[in-house]
Amino acid sequence: MPIDAAAYREIMASLPSGVAVVTTCDAAGEPRGLTATAVASVSAEPPLLLVCVDLESRTLPALRQSSRFVVNFMRQGREELCRLFASKAENKFERVAWRPTADGLPLLHEDALAWAECVTEQEVPAGDHVVLMGLVVGGEGSEDGDVPLMYYRRTWGVWTPSPSS
Repeated sequence: MPIDAAAYREIMASLPSGVAVVTTCDAAGEPRGLTATAVASVSAEPPLLLVCVDLESRTLPALRQSSRFVVNFMRQGREELCRLFASKAENKFERVAWRPTADGLPLLHEDALAWAECVTEQEVPAGDHVVLMGLVVGGEGSEDGDVPLMYYRRTWGVWTPSPSS
């Protein structure tokens, strides 16, 4: 028998993770987005990443319809923005700075330290989530000195290199 959900959450809270806001546009062209910590590199050839999305997410239908999304890797100090995108708020983009990518997807250019624009290659059911595999077709890395926002034991923080680095 698997462990219960509370015990699982406690175990997974012990793994620090970066924080991303995944954005797309719905059928009417309106921007949509959600906060995710389950984002990972899958392959360099071809360049693939994955993002796990709750089946109850109100952004999931737009992600499925569009088949394209941007993973905005968040910089330090953007906790409030990440809380907003983790909420059920209706218009999350109302007071958020963003600009469209070349393909028209919402890019959080002031808040992301790096970003990857993806085309959905595969969708894999996974319990109460779906795993979206995205082929990276555009993006930009972070610059030296940028510090990522992290999530650990249900709190926000930042990554700092160890003195031996």
